Amino acid sequence: MTTSTLPPQSDLADFFAMGEPDSAQATLDASPVYRPEIERIDTDDLLQRIDDTLDLIAEAQSMDMARDYLGHVDISIIIPVHNARESLPEVLDRIDEVMPTSCEVIVVDDASTDGSWHYVNGLSDRPNLKLLRRKRSHGRGSAIRMALRHTKGRVVAIQDADMAYDPADLLGAIWPVLENQADVVYGSRRLRRVTRRGVGLTARLSNRITTMVANYTTGLRLTDLESSHKVFKGDLIRSLNLEQCDRGFDAEVTAKIARRASVVMEVPTSYEGDLVDEELAPAWKTFAQTIGSLMRYRVA
Repeated sequence: MTTSTLPPQSDLADFFAMGEPDSAQATLDASPVYRPEIERIDTDDLLQRIDDTLDLIAEAQSMDMARDYLGHVDISIIIPVHNARESLPEVLDRIDEVMPTSCEVIVVDDASTDGSWHYVNGLSDRPNLKLLRRKRSHGRGSAIRMALRHTKGRVVAIQDADMAYDPADLLGAIWPVLENQADVVYGSRRLRRVTRRGVGLTARLSNRITTMVANYTTGLRLTDLESSHKVFKGDLIRSLNLEQCDRGFDAEVTAKIARRASVVMEVPTSYEGDLVDEELAPAWKTFAQTIGSLMRYRVA
């Protein structure tokens, strides 16, 4: 953003006394005017997203009240946590707001040092909430694998703890699996046109390449491999022998479900993160781990 300042008050009289400049000279001396680009939001798309979310919430609540469609625990939501004390309360409140009561939430604290564990431990009497903790950090994939052993739902979903992904969008990914329309559903940021805020160029380039490699090695047609919104049939994800501990988890699980799942879908999901291009080391570490896992677990 550019700023301008007025000349000192003593110079104003001289400034106006100069008269009109010669038009030719003014053209030569004129400098290009900077006009910052203003991000335009597609209001129709935004309103449609709100309507879709409200419809899903209303349907989930009505079905939950009937209690003849949903079982005792139909949805297990896994939340891997590492130093997310400030955002975790909002994530849990949002899940309570949009999800049916027959949903269990499994929080895995991966050796947080910011008080995340002390916060969730104070919620131990909260219904349908399971708390797990690692005293040493082993990575996001390891936390998810640990939680899988404690899931009971016929649908298992993954939700990050930083609120970059809205749990309301996760409900949109859960629904096709809950209704047996798909075995696996990934939320795709690329299918939502207003989700580029907060996604750095390096991260976008990395995700684009890893997604292309994943499609080549698995035969799938994904648009967003590294999206954190992933939903699986419970029996399917629990039957997989998963090994990856960190960011290679997304590639491994994708390669293995490609062999077993009959229907893999994507639905739009929004992203409002804080990632910037200066975070090169994490982005390229994720890239290297993902490509390595795709090559290791590629479909023969």
